[in-house]
Amino acid sequence: MPTKQYEALIILRTAGSEQEIVQQAAQLGEQIKKVGGRVESAQNLGRRRLAFRISRQAEGYYQLLRFQAPAEQIGELDRLFRLNDTIVRFMILTGDEPAPPPKILVEGAAPA
Repeated sequence: MPTKQYEALIILRTAGSEQEIVQQAAQLGEQIKKVGGRVESAQNLGRRRLAFRISRQAEGYYQLLRFQAPAEQIGELDRLFRLNDTIVRFMILTGDEPAPPPKILVEGAAPA
């Protein structure tokens, strides 16, 4: 089964101690392994204030995961993340190619 590169940004609930939050973040990797994926890196971005309240939460614990998984299993991973009560919000993106930097046009200048 061919695998693809993915990135997931996940916001966890901040209820509980730091140790419990770290344990919840580790369980995310287990869910990725459950669908046949492999976590390449996990980066804790820490506790941050949310731009607006989500499910009565004003803060969230941000976790960035880079992983490989079969493309046909991403729907199942999405379902598992939605069923996880500790996750406030998440976003899964393909990470095969880095996005090119945006071109900025200055008024009056010729495009490069």
